[in-house]
Amino acid sequence: MSNPPLSEAGAATVEDQDGKARADYVLGHSDQELERLGSQGALFSDLTRDLLVRAGLKKGMRVLDVGCGVGDVSLIAAEIVSQSGSLKGIDPAAEALAIARMRLDAEGKSWASLSPGTLESLEDCSRFDAVIGRFILIHLANPAEALSRLRNRLRTGAIISFIEFDLSTAAVYPPLTLFQQCLGWICEVYRRIGRQIDMGVALFSTFRAAGLTPQMAGLTRITTANEVALDFLVDSVRSMLPAIVKLGIAAEETVGIDTLRQRLLEEVASDEYCVFYPRLVGAWATVP
Repeated sequence: MSNPPLSEAGAATVEDQDGKARADYVLGHSDQELERLGSQGALFSDLTRDLLVRAGLKKGMRVLDVGCGVGDVSLIAAEIVSQSGSLKGIDPAAEALAIARMRLDAEGKSWASLSPGTLESLEDCSRFDAVIGRFILIHLANPAEALSRLRNRLRTGAIISFIEFDLSTAAVYPPLTLFQQCLGWICEVYRRIGRQIDMGVALFSTFRAAGLTPQMAGLTRITTANEVALDFLVDSVRSMLPAIVKLGIAAEETVGIDTLRQRLLEEVASDEYCVFYPRLVGAWATVP
């Protein structure tokens, strides 16, 4: 039996600037998902900053953040480049851009601007010193092709830097049945829709296919199995629940989203468990 189209599996349908419908962001753009993105940003902000600095971002640069979402990476990059530089963020979701704008304004980042757009819709990017993105390529059907087009729109010497997850590296130790089951549901959604669940390790081959020679680094957040870790897992499952159900991965009753958090708390009743968040991998290269 073939899988239902992604647009029927709970994915958000967004229009490109040319009016062409897209449905490759399986997590959607609900209020709950936008809130989850904010929580995710807080969890991975320090690792993201580290990877961006390693990639070569510095004061005075003109940076484009593609798929900026609610502005987590944009805020970090804007702080790095400071007032002597500039930051432009693009995203297809108006709701996410509105939140990002409020956050940038609240932080006084007047040198940062936002507008609708996608990686695929970019035209001339020659004015930018660097193009960055986090958790973007996993949602593209052909990330190497997208990077190749981006490379051709940048000037020689510009930096291309992307950060992605290796979803299969997320784990709890010692293993816990329900926790691992939740991770399995998430990974299976991406498998069913033909996406690379370990986009982090795939960055090397993706950059090479685009004619770029990347440097890479990987970082992992490790904590106890606390409520923050469990909330991150439950919120991710909740955002993906329509796809989990419609792709036939698990029934809504099996997931039991309303009681999932409590059941996980009961499973990790002691302090003997350690959570490994999915590994973050950063890859960066200069345009030859």
